[in-house]
Amino acid sequence: MLENGKISTRQFTLMLFSLLLSTIMFGLPRILIEQSKQDVWQVMLITLVLDALLAIIYFILGMRYPQQTMIQYSETILGPWLGKITGLLYVLFFGYMTLIILKTVSEFVDTVLLTDTPELVINFILLLVSLYAVNAGLEVVARLSEVIAPLMLIPLMIILTFSLNRVELGNLRPVFQHNVWELLKSSLQPISWYGICITMGIFMAYHNNPKESLKAKLIAIGGVTVLTIMTLMSLITIFGTSYSNQQIYPVFRLAQIIKVGDFFERIETLVIIFQIAGAFVGLVILYYSSVLGLAQIFKIQRYQTLTPYFGVIMLILSVFVFSNITEMNQFTESIFPYLAIFIEDFLIMMLLIVSLIRHGIKKT
Repeated sequence: MLENGKISTRQFTLMLFSLLLSTIMFGLPRILIEQSKQDVWQVMLITLVLDALLAIIYFILGMRYPQQTMIQYSETILGPWLGKITGLLYVLFFGYMTLIILKTVSEFVDTVLLTDTPELVINFILLLVSLYAVNAGLEVVARLSEVIAPLMLIPLMIILTFSLNRVELGNLRPVFQHNVWELLKSSLQPISWYGICITMGIFMAYHNNPKESLKAKLIAIGGVTVLTIMTLMSLITIFGTSYSNQQIYPVFRLAQIIKVGDFFERIETLVIIFQIAGAFVGLVILYYSSVLGLAQIFKIQRYQTLTPYFGVIMLILSVFVFSNITEMNQFTESIFPYLAIFIEDFLIMMLLIVSLIRHGIKKT
């Protein structure tokens, strides 16, 4: 399996929790508020249900093909050629998400922290540190999630708590503005980002108790959904929908207006810690999934052989793929949801159907 490490249910949960929270807290609140306004909480609940159903499919396949990642059981189900193509599509998706997180966090750091530092330098440092963590193995990546998850959760809870005195409940009206079809359409954006947790199909093979993998996934997405709804409601009740959907980094803007007495005014520092720490663990998880998947496709004995090459490719692409954050946001809002749903939903449903046809309902 190219990896001898094992992860616990708690580590599995925190890996998925950190990965998902880190990806949706940068730009997704703005997009969701723009699309759904005060009904955004309904969209998030629909997203939770849809992603939970998707998790069940990944769980079923993981249990049918124990100790195989999604890359490996794609070949078992579809045969060597179609299986490799399917596995490569998953790897390309992981690589693309690695690039998106890299670009997003470097733009954030360049905007709010190191304004005179070239983006290429920031990307190089992030990739270099990530490479070191990925080379250390899955158990190190899992322990990293255990450390960073509180660094994400605690600052976010502080911000949400100390912003309560600025809440205007009247901003929550009107409610139920959208019909079911409009809500389902709006859920395309968050479900495509929630689908990043298809890394479940990688890590389930290394879970020391695979039967608890579904529970870990449901706890992770449930916790992130609650935090996301709380954050969205805070933004709407404090800023209103019109102002919130104009902010590139709405959570950072929320932290800027908070003051705790006369001794703690720069709470946005917590957001910087929260965003960068979360993005880093997300970057490491996707980096790891990409190189491990490539190694399994091409039967390379040590995935660490590929980590420097993958890092160089990501560094080059980070310069040429998107010229600025606006261009990247336009792509992720318009085209990305459809590509993501094809990779995250269609492929896995196809694998399940073919698996049932070829290997029967009760696989032996």
